[in-house]
Amino acid sequence: MDAQRTVYIKPDQPVGGSGSGYLIGPRLVLTALHVVHDSGVRAAGATVWIGHPRTNTGVHQRTATVIWPGSDAGPDSPGVPDVALLLLDEGADAGLTTPVRWGRPQGATPLAYSGIGIPAFSTLTGGAVQYENLRGELAPLTTAGRRWVLDCKVWPAATRQEERPWAGASGAAVFSGSHLVGVAVEYGTGMGERRLTAEPVHPLLDDPGFTALLAEHGFPGTPHTADDITGPPGEGTAAVWPRQFGTVPELATAYQHRDAVDQLTAALAAGDTTIQAEITSTGTVSGDAAGAVVTGLGGVGKTQLAVHHIQQVRHASGLPVPASRVLHPPTGAVLAVDLLLWITASDTVTITVAYAQAGQELGKAGVPVTTGDDADQAAQGFLTWLQSTHQRWLVVLDDVPDAGVLRGLWPPATPTGRTLITTRNRDGALTEGRRQISVGLFTPDEAVHYLRQRLAGTGADLDDAELRQLADDFGHLPLALAQAASYIRGNALTLDEYRTELAEVPLNEALPGIDGLPDRQAHTVTAAWTLSIDYANTLTPPGLARPLLHVLALLDPNDTPDGITAGTALQQHLQQTRDAKTATPGRPVTERDVKRALRVLHQLHLTDITDHTLRTHLLLQRTLREALTSSEIDKLGMVAADTLLETWPEQEVSSSRQYRAATTSLATHTALRNAADGGSHSVLSHAAATLGEAGDAAGAADAYTELLTDRLRILGPDHPDTLTARHNLATWRGEAGDPAGAADTYTELLTDRLRILGPDHPATLTTRNNLAHWRGEAGDPAGAADAYAELLTDCLRVLGPDHPHTLLTRYQWAVCVGRAGNLAAAVDALRELVEDEARVYGSRDHVEVRSTLATLEQWQAALATEAEDEARRAQQPDRAVDGPGRAIS
Repeated sequence: MDAQRTVYIKPDQPVGGSGSGYLIGPRLVLTALHVVHDSGVRAAGATVWIGHPRTNTGVHQRTATVIWPGSDAGPDSPGVPDVALLLLDEGADAGLTTPVRWGRPQGATPLAYSGIGIPAFSTLTGGAVQYENLRGELAPLTTAGRRWVLDCKVWPAATRQEERPWAGASGAAVFSGSHLVGVAVEYGTGMGERRLTAEPVHPLLDDPGFTALLAEHGFPGTPHTADDITGPPGEGTAAVWPRQFGTVPELATAYQHRDAVDQLTAALAAGDTTIQAEITSTGTVSGDAAGAVVTGLGGVGKTQLAVHHIQQVRHASGLPVPASRVLHPPTGAVLAVDLLLWITASDTVTITVAYAQAGQELGKAGVPVTTGDDADQAAQGFLTWLQSTHQRWLVVLDDVPDAGVLRGLWPPATPTGRTLITTRNRDGALTEGRRQISVGLFTPDEAVHYLRQRLAGTGADLDDAELRQLADDFGHLPLALAQAASYIRGNALTLDEYRTELAEVPLNEALPGIDGLPDRQAHTVTAAWTLSIDYANTLTPPGLARPLLHVLALLDPNDTPDGITAGTALQQHLQQTRDAKTATPGRPVTERDVKRALRVLHQLHLTDITDHTLRTHLLLQRTLREALTSSEIDKLGMVAADTLLETWPEQEVSSSRQYRAATTSLATHTALRNAADGGSHSVLSHAAATLGEAGDAAGAADAYTELLTDRLRILGPDHPDTLTARHNLATWRGEAGDPAGAADTYTELLTDRLRILGPDHPATLTTRNNLAHWRGEAGDPAGAADAYAELLTDCLRVLGPDHPHTLLTRYQWAVCVGRAGNLAAAVDALRELVEDEARVYGSRDHVEVRSTLATLEQWQAALATEAEDEARRAQQPDRAVDGPGRAIS
C-alpha cells in the first residue's frame, strides 16, 4: 500500500456524497461503483484529489470519467461487482511507477488487512476532510463467498454521521501485506460499524474488459493474475495494529475538565490535516509533525491532562477503555493511532529501555524493526522505524526533567507521528518548535467543583464559601486539594476542623502520608518540588537557585518586585551560602548572576516572572519555610529586608506597591529584629511612610497602627522604635484629616519622651514642635503660638540661635501668631527672621529665606488689608456695641 496513491473522489451531480479510491496506473483509479453510480444514475464525471498529506509529494487535483464497467451496469445489477475504474484527464504527476500486485487470500489463518479511506466521521469543520487508516483482520471463513468480511480493530473516533460513520470510505483499496486483495464497499448486514465488507479483486482479472484497461492504462508491468497469499504461521488471530506499550496511569477521581484539554487536542491534531472539499484549483497540502509540550508547576495536573487525552486516543484507536474513563469529549476530533507508547521519562536509561522493548515486541509481531545487539541499538532501530513508517504513532514522554535526557532519543519529526511531553521545565530546548500548553492552577470555580465532588458523601457541610476558603488555603493547587480531600475523608473532619488543624500544624501533618495518597499519586505535596529544587540548584549559576528561593519564600507570593536582584545584601547572601557548600570560594555574585538564577527558577516553574513581578506559590513557600529553623528564617528575613530597603525606588512608581506588599509578607514571617540593638528593621517604617507619601495618608496611619501594635508586643512601650512608631502614627493621623487626634497622640507621646529622654533631647524637642503644629491645625493657633514660644526658649538654650531647628521654630511661632490675629507681631518677627536666615544661610536666595520672604509678603498684604478695613470703619457713623468687637443690630 502506497499512501501517495490514495484518492479522494467527489462525483458530479446528481450523484452526491464522496468516496475513496486508489491509483493503479498513471491515470487509472480503482474505486467502488456505487461511489459514482447511485439510485440508477451514473455521474458524468468526478473531481478527484490524488495523494496524501503525510507524503512529501503533495495532493494533486484532477477530473475523471468512469470507463468500466459499461454505462448500463450499476452496483445493483445482477452479477456486476461493486467496483469501477476511473480515467483521469491527465497523469497524477506523483512520480509513481511501481506496478500493483494482486492477491487471493488462502488458508484458515486470519490475514491482517489495511487501507486508507476518507470516512464521513473524520470530516472536520469548514469542509476539511481527513484520511483514516482501516485496520483489522480479513475473516478466512468469508473468502469463499462473493464478499469478504473485514473485522475493524479501529472504529470511528467521533460519530459525525452517527448512522453510517464509515460512509465515504467506500472504494478504499484493501491490502494484505503488499498485495491488493479487495475494495471496501459497505457495512456487513447487522454487524455495525465494527465490520465492513469488501469486494474481492482477483475475480475481476477474469474480465477481458478490465484486463484490457489494465494493459492500456495500468503501471507498466502490472500483472493480470493474482498471487495466493496466506497468513504467516504462528501469528495467531491477533492483528498487529493497534498496539500499546507502557501502562497509561489511571484518570484521577473527580477529574476536572479544563480548557487545556482542547488545546492539547488541537496541538496533536496538527500535521494530519487534509484537503478542503471546496478546492477548485490544483494545490498541495503538506503535513507537519505534531508535537505538544505540557508545562506547569509540580502538582497542577500535567500528567492527568495527558492521561485524559490518551484515553480519548485509545478509544478512537480501538483499544479498550472503560466507559467511565472516556470523559468530556473535546471540541476537536481526536485522531486514532496505530501505535501508542507511554514512557515515564525520568532518565535516559528508562527511555532507552522503553524504546528497545517496543522495537523488540514489534519485531516479534513481524514488523521490520532493527533490534541490534543491545538496548541502545534496539532503541535507535525503533526510532528509525518511527521515522520511516506510514503507521500513525504517538509517543508520550511523561515528566521529562530536561532536554538532556532526550539527547539522541527524540522521537523523529514525521507527518505520521506525534509526540506529547509533560514537564516542569519550560526551557526552549524542550518547547521550541512544539506547541507549548501551560497548565495552571485550578480556577476558584474549578477548585470548588472539585472539592464538592471529592467530599460528597462525607456528611460535611459543603458550603461554597467554606470550600472557597479551603481552596484559597492551598492556592488552588490540584495536587494539594486532592490530598487535602483525602485527609478530610479519612479522618472524618468538618471543613472548620480541618482548616483549624491546617493553621496550627506543619503542612505535612495536615495531609496524608505517602501510604495514604489518593489516585495512586507518587509524591506528597511537601515532596512534590524537591527534585525540581535540587535540579535548579545544579544549573548555571550553580548553588544560587535554592538560597534565592528561600528568600522568596518570605516575600509576597503574588506581588514581589524583580528589582530585588540589584540588592548587594542579596548578592552577598547568595555568595556566602554558595561558598559555604564548596571547598573553594567562587567569584563574587553579581546582579546578572541573581537574574540568571531567577530565570532558572522561572524555567522550572518554581517562580513565575511576569511584568517584572515575581510569583511563588504559597504552598511552595510554606514548604520551604517549614524546612528552616527559626534562626535561619530570621537571618533570611534581615537579608530580604536589607535588600528591599536598598532597592526601594526613590520616587513613588508602580513597583513601590510591590515593595510594600513584599514587606507586609515579610513582617508576617519574621519579627525583623536588628541584631545590633534589638530594634525593628527600618524597612517596616519605610513601607508605611511611602504609603502616605503616595497619597494614602489613612493607609499610612493604619499601617503605623499595626506596626505600633507589634512593637509594643515585641519591644515594649519605652523602646526607641516604639516611640518612633507613635510619632509617625500621630503625623499620619493628622495628614489623614484628624489634627485633633494627632495632637492628642503627640500629647501622650510627649509625656513619655520627657520621662525617658528628658526635656532637652532632640526627639523631645521634635515632639513638642509637632504637637504645637497639630494644635494649630486643630483650630487653636493661639495655643500653638504659646507652645512654640516655650519651645523657642529651649531651642535657643539647647541648640543656639543659628541652628536650623531654632530658625524653623521662630518661623512657625510667627505664623501661628499671625493666624491668632496679631498680624503686626507676625510681620515684625518674620522681618527679623529673614535677616537672620540670610546671614546664617549666606544668601537671600537660599530656599529657606525665599520661603520666609513669601510668607512675610502674605502677612504684609494681610496687614495692609486690615489697615484699610480699619480706616473704612473709622469713617462710618458710630454704632452701639455690646461687649468688645461684637456689633448689635
